[in-house]
Amino acid sequence: MSRKRAVVRNVAIGEGTVRVTVLGRGRPVLFLHGISAHGRAWRPVAERFAEAHQGWECWLPDLPGRGDSDARAELSYTLDDEVRRLRAVVRALAPDGPRPRLIAGHSQGAAIALALAEAEPDIGGLLLSNPVTPEIRSPAILRLLRSSAVRRAVGSVLAPLHAPLGHLVLRRACGPAFRAPSELVAAYARPWSSPARARTLLRILADWHPAELEARMPRRPVAAHVVTGAHDPRIPVETARRLASRLDCDFTLSPDGGHVLTEQHPRLLARLLGEMAGRLAPPPAAARASGA
Repeated sequence: MSRKRAVVRNVAIGEGTVRVTVLGRGRPVLFLHGISAHGRAWRPVAERFAEAHQGWECWLPDLPGRGDSDARAELSYTLDDEVRRLRAVVRALAPDGPRPRLIAGHSQGAAIALALAEAEPDIGGLLLSNPVTPEIRSPAILRLLRSSAVRRAVGSVLAPLHAPLGHLVLRRACGPAFRAPSELVAAYARPWSSPARARTLLRILADWHPAELEARMPRRPVAAHVVTGAHDPRIPVETARRLASRLDCDFTLSPDGGHVLTEQHPRLLARLLGEMAGRLAPPPAAARASGA
C-alpha cells in the first residue's frame, strides 16, 4: 500500500484551533477518535480506505483539547459541547458543502458520531468501532476531577509520568493478541507530556458522561455497522451487540481484537467502511452533476 499524502488544516472555530488531517479528494468522510486519543488513531484505516476508494476525502480531526488542537481546560467538554464544536469544524471545512454523510467513530468518538447523526439529518452512514454506549458508566473516582484544584494537582503529577502512563493505558487497551509498536505508545502518551495538556485531558474525563447519549441517540433510521473486539477491556461485547440490535444494524466481532481495532485491524475497518460507502447514495447535487 502506498502511503497517502496528507494535508493539514488548522481550523479556527472561536473556541480555539482544531487540527484536521485530510487525505484524498472528493466526498468527505469524518473520522472521530476516542477520548484520550487523536486523529492519528484512524490514520491506518483512512489511508487504506482512500487508496481503495477514489472520490472520497478523509477528515481526521484532533478533537478540541487533544492531539495538536488547542488544549483549554477552562472549556466544557460535555457531549453537547463536542457535537457543537464538530459542527463548527465541518462548517469551516466545507462552507458551501458537501458535508460528511459518512462517519467513522471509535470509542467515545462513536458516541459523538451517534449524537452528531441525530443533530445532522443528512448523515446517512456510521461505522462504530468499540463504541461507548449509554449503558457504560464513568468510574465514580472521576467525579473528583470536577474540581479545578484537583485537576491542577493531578496534572502536575501525571505530566512527568506521561511515557509509562501511556504505555500502561495502551497495553491494557490492546488486549492479549496485539502488541502496540513503540511509536504508537509514544503518540498516545504525548498528550500527557505537559501539565497544561494533562489538566485539559482530566477536564475532558470529568465532563464525559456516556449516559448523556441516551437522549441524543438518532431517532430516525441510520445505516450503521458496529464492530468490536472479543478482548476489549473497556466495552463488553454484549454491550456493543445490544447497541447494534438497537440500531438494527450489522455487527462484527473480531475474535482476537482489543479496544484499539483502528490500529490492530485497519484492513477490516477500511473494508467495512468501503462497503458502507458503496451503499451510500450520492447527494442529489452530485447525482445531477454526474448525469445520474
